[in-house]
Amino acid sequence: MSILNSMKQKLHPLGIYSLSDTSTITAELTAYSVALDEIEAQLQELEQERFLATAQTYGITMRELTIGPEQKYEQLEKRRNTLLHRSAINETDFNKKAIESLLKTEGINGYIIEVPEKNTIYINCLSLDVRGSNNDAKKEAISQFLPAHLESVFDFRNLQWQAIDAKAYTFDSMDAKNLTWDDIANYKEIV
Repeated sequence: MSILNSMKQKLHPLGIYSLSDTSTITAELTAYSVALDEIEAQLQELEQERFLATAQTYGITMRELTIGPEQKYEQLEKRRNTLLHRSAINETDFNKKAIESLLKTEGINGYIIEVPEKNTIYINCLSLDVRGSNNDAKKEAISQFLPAHLESVFDFRNLQWQAIDAKAYTFDSMDAKNLTWDDIANYKEIV
């Protein structure tokens, strides 16, 4: 029922107003209903954007700005699912499987290496799926959900065997560099 019809229906039982389509009261109620229809539309949009499950525009963006990096170039459903995942934290979300799942929702293909004797986890980030993202933004977003009692070391180098084999280094060429184990661990190739 429209707002105009609702107002007419409520005034009709009083019997003191002429509610015909050409009456002055109907014209006044019509003017009120135009403004009230606009307010009702705004309230419906506000209610829709208030809940993550129904948000379509600014409701998603505002949550991204609050919880983590805005992903305005991604599809709406992927943005919504990422926010739902990041907002649904429980006591089982701090194990290796849950952290690797978090990496995937943030667009990182990688894996975790646990080093309990050093209270450290190494996060090997092999590649980024999200367009326009950078390493520091990803580290910051993920760090919010990592266990605070563990040191987290992010590694964005691609050290897979396929990448190493593709370089076709021999033992002699590597030995000629005279690198220590620490030098090798921190080795950054000049391309």
